[in-house]
Amino acid sequence: MLRRKKEHRKIFELIRKCDLVLEVLDGRLPFLSRVSAIENFAKKINIPLILVLNKCDLVPQDICEKNKKLLSHEYPTVYISAQKRQGTTILRQKMIRYSAKNKENLISIVGIPNTGKSSLLNILRGKHVAHTGQKPGVTRHLQIVRISNKILMYDTPGVTPFDHPIKEIQVIMGAVSIDNLEDPIAVASFLLDRIRKNHVEGLLERYSLPSIDLENEIIIEEIAKKRRMVLKGGALNINEASKVLLREFTAGVFPYWEKLV
Repeated sequence: MLRRKKEHRKIFELIRKCDLVLEVLDGRLPFLSRVSAIENFAKKINIPLILVLNKCDLVPQDICEKNKKLLSHEYPTVYISAQKRQGTTILRQKMIRYSAKNKENLISIVGIPNTGKSSLLNILRGKHVAHTGQKPGVTRHLQIVRISNKILMYDTPGVTPFDHPIKEIQVIMGAVSIDNLEDPIAVASFLLDRIRKNHVEGLLERYSLPSIDLENEIIIEEIAKKRRMVLKGGALNINEASKVLLREFTAGVFPYWEKLV
């Protein structure tokens, strides 16, 4: 815990040095992936902040537009897909607009783990300069990359103060390692309940499920069957099947989204 607090302080110290902050959100769950501590700090010290909704290739455009319109009441907002290189031209225009004029700008990319910060940095730079991956903590050290003759960009480790009180939310947002979960079945059930209330078609298609009305344990068993996850003795490995569901959700393997309103 002390180490995390120290890392969080470093993030705030970095923001204090910057001219502009890009907060990268998961476009599927934009409200959940916001870090209010960072937004409030940037506002307090009068540093402009742009909200970047990533992974929007997994979300219908009309939902992206509605979420962008709503969030734009608070901060300049763009939606992109770093994976498919969509929307980055608009983001560059926003960056220029809100950057300091006639000087070299320091811009930091912040956000919870696995929202695509390093992927975005690679695209803006035009080549692979930052490591990417689905596990929390792929970016372990501060990286400084020159984007242009007037822009230096910081890629920060995903240790931002995302202290959501619900542990399951931390897991599905990629802030907690799935490999080390004590009860992955419970977290997978939590995720299935959430999917049931929002967009279910992506899940059904991904795992060839007949209905979302199946009990959570049955859905997990179906995933285990289809992936041939069997323990010695023939029992289904529902623990590992639960982890597969969680990994594939955080990785954005199937479409899913939640509206802000």
